[in-house]
Amino acid sequence: MTATVAATPVSSSMVLAIIDEARDKDYSTGVIGLRGVPDRAVIADLHHDGRVVRVRPAESALAVREVLTEHREGDWMVVITDRADDDLGAGVLAHFIWQRLRSPDPWEAVRHRFAATGIDPALTGSHQSRELASALLAATPPSGWPAAPAGVLTRSHALTSVARIHLGLDSDTADVLGVLRWTMRPASVTAVADLRGEFGNRLADETLDWIAERAGAASRPVRTLLRQGEMADLVPLGTVIQLLTAEEVLTAEERHVAGTSLVRIEPRWGGEIPPVPALRALGSASTELLTELAAEPRQGAHVERALQRAGAILSQVQGEQLSGHSDLLKQGQYARLTRLCDALAATIAPNPAPTAGRDVEAAWSLVRAHLLSRPADPLTVAFAAAVRLSRWLLIHDGVTKSELVALTRRHMDQSAWVDAAINDVHRGVEDPHQARYLGVVADAAMKRRQAEEREFATALAQATRLDGILSQAIDPTVWPLEAVLPGVVIPMARKTPLLLFVMDGMSAAVATEIVGDATARLEWLEAELPGASAGRRAAGLSVLPSLTEVSRASLLCGQLRQGQQDVERRGYEELTVKAGKIKAALFHKKGVDSTAAGSSVSADVSTAIDDRTIDLVTVVLNTIDDALDRSDPAGTTWTADAVKHLEPILARARAAGRTVVITADHGHVVERRHGTQRSYADITSGRSRTATGTVEEGEIEVSGDRVLTPDHRAVLAVDESLRYGPLKAGYHGGASAAEVVVPIAVLVPDEDSNPLGLALLPPQVPTWWLTQENAAIEPVQAPLPLGTRDLAKTSKKNKPDLGPTLFDEIASPEASAPAQKLGDAVVRSEVYRAQRRVAGRLIVKDEQVAALIDALTVAAATRLPMTIAARALSVNETRLRGALAQVQQLLNVEGYAVIGTDPHTSTVVLDERLLREQFEVR
Repeated sequence: MTATVAATPVSSSMVLAIIDEARDKDYSTGVIGLRGVPDRAVIADLHHDGRVVRVRPAESALAVREVLTEHREGDWMVVITDRADDDLGAGVLAHFIWQRLRSPDPWEAVRHRFAATGIDPALTGSHQSRELASALLAATPPSGWPAAPAGVLTRSHALTSVARIHLGLDSDTADVLGVLRWTMRPASVTAVADLRGEFGNRLADETLDWIAERAGAASRPVRTLLRQGEMADLVPLGTVIQLLTAEEVLTAEERHVAGTSLVRIEPRWGGEIPPVPALRALGSASTELLTELAAEPRQGAHVERALQRAGAILSQVQGEQLSGHSDLLKQGQYARLTRLCDALAATIAPNPAPTAGRDVEAAWSLVRAHLLSRPADPLTVAFAAAVRLSRWLLIHDGVTKSELVALTRRHMDQSAWVDAAINDVHRGVEDPHQARYLGVVADAAMKRRQAEEREFATALAQATRLDGILSQAIDPTVWPLEAVLPGVVIPMARKTPLLLFVMDGMSAAVATEIVGDATARLEWLEAELPGASAGRRAAGLSVLPSLTEVSRASLLCGQLRQGQQDVERRGYEELTVKAGKIKAALFHKKGVDSTAAGSSVSADVSTAIDDRTIDLVTVVLNTIDDALDRSDPAGTTWTADAVKHLEPILARARAAGRTVVITADHGHVVERRHGTQRSYADITSGRSRTATGTVEEGEIEVSGDRVLTPDHRAVLAVDESLRYGPLKAGYHGGASAAEVVVPIAVLVPDEDSNPLGLALLPPQVPTWWLTQENAAIEPVQAPLPLGTRDLAKTSKKNKPDLGPTLFDEIASPEASAPAQKLGDAVVRSEVYRAQRRVAGRLIVKDEQVAALIDALTVAAATRLPMTIAARALSVNETRLRGALAQVQQLLNVEGYAVIGTDPHTSTVVLDERLLREQFEVR
């Protein structure tokens, strides 16, 4: 009678594990007998480490003898049978290594595969442990499992190895964020399916359970979704749960909606609903992860996919009402923008509420806090501009301005920035509802700007009629263009090599971007004109009509002239060589464009800039003016690299140590497709015509020597929406400040490369551009008398001190600040005077300290952005740190932190209560 014993199925991986064990016992080949189910399905010829392994089932002793004949010297033979040892007999057993049948223990094979001396019972004692062991053997990678540390194979090491090798989970970052990051990769979903399909549910479930345990407090919902094959929904669902469990920010009605939505999610948990703390942990980790990934450019697609899915889930559970509380969801951004639109509309009302500005700021703060509100995103750019315009519109301008200087300065200091913001708004957004509100704000701003432009044009016409009043500087920061070279540039070039850019068509609005980019990104420093002490960028007034053939010719010739490039070259030579007695070079478009292949700057321009015997190099750049005909000046972001040749030439000038002056021949207005055309037979440009017929609304007649027409008279368009010629992208020739007022900006490479000792300018950006608070902050400055300030003719007595100091050209204000202001009270106190005596000689002035205190006291949370603090102190941002250090010496009595900086928010902070206490002021 044939005897059988209990046997189990034997897998190929178990066979190979037994062979490896034999090899470790110094058996290089032979026959191994295994007790197992002799299933004919296991018949195989395997290849293992260069040898053939023949696996054969044998259902009887005779069958065993028969398969033994197949053994070949040098290979392995494995016989699987369920016969008892006695049935086989000693003769058959003698052929087997170990002279007996082995009963394969999968855990023993696993131990061997992990080079372990023992196995932690936590691994072997799990449910269906033999199935898990067999799966671990089957899942052995070609390079083998990593050896168990300290000799003991733990559950953690085994499942960590499976997760790393088969699922691509980095065990070194396997905390909750690492786990959630792993679930967001599409390859992870495929890897789990492959693990389950190839090696069975047992190993897959055990590994997923181990992964879920890495999620800490969020392990229960993570485990459920992983096991149910919904791992791709982990982060999206967690994002929704974060919103639904944020009870502290929800109203009573919203809490009811959140509770109902959570009930709708319950079927996902398969009858075992995770506790609220576990759900909150998942929600918190999901939002933290998405916020972190959003900062990684390569993760953009994953983040967008997760947020889209989260939005769909929120809609499925009918929780859209809560979306405004989300910093992540697209619906949340839309809800916040809707709130901002309502707040913006309220500021345009005939009598806006006192809280209108604060409501806008609160809504805008929520929009900026949203993950999708990236600074460079077109939607964010458009709404940032609308918020800035609303701040400007809320400022009450109670000063009546009728003098040309005051109106010119208003345009440079305020209105040019308004025009830049209007351009940003007009880039538009896709959503019709949002676009309508943006349009309302832009229209209100343009209406106010139109009134300003009419004021400016009236003053311009009046000044132009007075012979001689605009023949030279009417203010240290306002110059007629024909006086700029003889009165400013050439005197500077006599003392240091200079590079002059003439940016054809550059308005003051465009200059806010170009100069801002040059100082911020390219790290140039902006300085004042010699002899000026206003702390502001200078301006030039174009010749009329504000056209290239009259304004640029007059600028380059140093006197009123009209003509093309040949006139400009002759007049430039006469002005620089004969009258100015300096060596100069002028390059028009052709000379600048003629670059060799691979070169960013033409050889002639490069040579001239490098040659320090050439006192003045003048380069004409036409990119902006060209855009008025063929491009989109309003839709262009005017960085330095957007103007052809500008950035490489600036780099060349820095290397050569040249001071740079940037100006233009005229500005421009933008075509916004809602203007009107008036047809005349005698137009001289799209914005100018001869002085015949009636002067209609939106126009003005100008006359005088600076009107370079045959009869020195012309009718010029004032309103931006008016044109005389065919439709273009933009126009010039009119009498608006946007066309007539051009910047005169001075740049130095760094503080050590400032041979003229020019005062560095504080930030030129108006306060309302950055914040609603402190909209009236202006730099501390001295009163400026009218009259010509010609550096070449300034007496030694009146020359500015060109030696570099920390606070150049800071003078006492024209009148003391009102006595009730805190800053004034502090600097007049006995304690402050004592601090002055102790501190010794400091460059910072009392007026600057008072201005900073007053700015801080009216700021939100008594905090100021660094740029605004620099404006209040009237210093360049590069000198702000030194300025603040001196202010702290005066105000931080006995080391108490009355004033300090917060590096996390880049703000200057004032402790007002401590300030009043220390200086004994109320």
